[in-house]
Amino acid sequence: MFARHGKKSIQTILFYRFLSVTAALLIIVSAIVYLIQYTKMYKNMENDIIRTSSSIGDAIDLQISQMDNICLNVINSTSVKDTFAEWSQNKNTSAYERRQQQNQLNNSLVSIRGIDTSIRQVNLYSMESGGYGVGNYYGRLSKSTADLPWYKGAVEKDGYRFFQADSHPLLSRHSGTETDRFYFSLYRMYFDNYHNPAGFVEVSKYYDELFEEALSPTTSSSIDITVYDEDGRQIYPDTASGGEKRFDYFTKLNSRDLSSHSARIYNDLKQQKEFVTVCPLDYSGFTVTASINNTGFYTPILASLMWIPLLALSLFVVCYFVAGFLSRRLAQPLTEMHQFLSQSDSAGKFRQISLKDSGVIEIDRLRDSLNSSIRAQEAATESLLVMKESEIQAQMLALQAQMNPHFLYNSLNTIGAMAEEGMTEEVTSMCQDITSILRYISSDKESVSTVEEELEHCSLYLNCMKMRFKDKFTYEFDIGDDLLDLKIPKLCIQLLIENSVKFVSKTAPPWHIRIEGYIDAGQWLISVKDNGPGFDPEVDRHLRSQMDEILKYSRLPSLELDGMGILNIFIRFYLLFGSSFLFQFGNLPEGGAFVIVGGRFHEKDQTL
Repeated sequence: MFARHGKKSIQTILFYRFLSVTAALLIIVSAIVYLIQYTKMYKNMENDIIRTSSSIGDAIDLQISQMDNICLNVINSTSVKDTFAEWSQNKNTSAYERRQQQNQLNNSLVSIRGIDTSIRQVNLYSMESGGYGVGNYYGRLSKSTADLPWYKGAVEKDGYRFFQADSHPLLSRHSGTETDRFYFSLYRMYFDNYHNPAGFVEVSKYYDELFEEALSPTTSSSIDITVYDEDGRQIYPDTASGGEKRFDYFTKLNSRDLSSHSARIYNDLKQQKEFVTVCPLDYSGFTVTASINNTGFYTPILASLMWIPLLALSLFVVCYFVAGFLSRRLAQPLTEMHQFLSQSDSAGKFRQISLKDSGVIEIDRLRDSLNSSIRAQEAATESLLVMKESEIQAQMLALQAQMNPHFLYNSLNTIGAMAEEGMTEEVTSMCQDITSILRYISSDKESVSTVEEELEHCSLYLNCMKMRFKDKFTYEFDIGDDLLDLKIPKLCIQLLIENSVKFVSKTAPPWHIRIEGYIDAGQWLISVKDNGPGFDPEVDRHLRSQMDEILKYSRLPSLELDGMGILNIFIRFYLLFGSSFLFQFGNLPEGGAFVIVGGRFHEKDQTL
């Protein structure tokens, strides 16, 4: 998966397309699930806080109703009030009668209190001269009623409930508990038959037992419970017992529409936003509020929803590997087809793409179309090769046909010269050799022959030249045996020898020609060397120019009989082997000329 010049592979494109689509789907689905779960968790959190505050309010209301029932039972008991009035007024009664009154008062108050041990104290007070109590403490309450801290508030309520939280060292001391135990008390003022204030009834509970549910709410949320009485006084947590002064939720919430029983407000004391629920109590008239800051509210929700992004991330990782697998699977056939088409077929054969069905209709159709195209190209190439081979064969035969009159022309000149010199027997022998040579060069069955066949006819020609020039002319062969079966263009060595004889005989004798054949560095080489005048510079330049033009433009020049040997051989090598051959010529340092032909040597079949 590499990008070059802004381009990308199909595997990269497919990979990122698959990944982007799956990522988009995952994000959308995760967002929907997250939103649904968030809304559900949000509502559950709200409902949980509302249920908790309602449960706490119900528990408080139940205990207040128990306390108030006891208080009302005392007030409604005429015998208790009358006995207390006689006892408290001390109207010339004996000590025995006072004990009897006290015992009756004890029995009555204990009976009204009942078996509810959560009610720690029941007290009766006169309007001014103290009172009497049962519970943690039994006996006279000698302190003046008007001096008690709850007195004014209870009077103002005019017989309705009044609540007060305070410590009672006397009660705690006689109960055996710590002296600073805090109590919550309900007070009611009662009246005589003429509706004149006659006294007070006090019913007390332990403060921490009354607000036990508020102290330890049965919820996993970290909420703060605040309880207000009817007048908006904070009664829990009570500041007199060391409780903190809370934000005035009562006033703040009463100024808002609380039909939903919940609201979000800004807490000026803590400088933070909070979620607050309000629960008005039906019996006691108290108001219970539960507050939690935004962090405490949202953190559990977000924590409980962490599985959604984690699951989405896990699915994304899975999709990453799936996208890689699918992109590779879809791109692999295309990659293999591209690699197949990019590879050069050194054997010259047209192989078809052998790929299994990918399961993708378009890819399989593309494979079948390419195979059809390869088959059509193979057929067309075979036809073209046949035509090209026929063309080359025709050109080779035409070149060979050009060589026949050339050889015959040279041979007749030689025979004529020998006849003028009276060399009758030599002329007869030369005619026989020339006949064999002409039969060899005029055969059009093949355009190539072995080195051994070529050298045999070259030897016949050189013998003819030896008969003519006698000791003036010498020649030698030095051909390795491993080259004898090598196939080369027909008459190539023959023509080189003819050219050498032609030009060497123009100089003063002795004349010498050497034919060498050997293998060097994986190439076969055959050279023809002479001690003649060498190549004329102008001829050398002209020949090289023509050879360069042939190699560059693949255009063959027209040939003439005069001086056509070197270029003829070059063209025949070019037609037969293309540009994969060796052809060198030039002048030797010691004088004379050389021509070297060659090519790669294949030991397997000893062919070029």
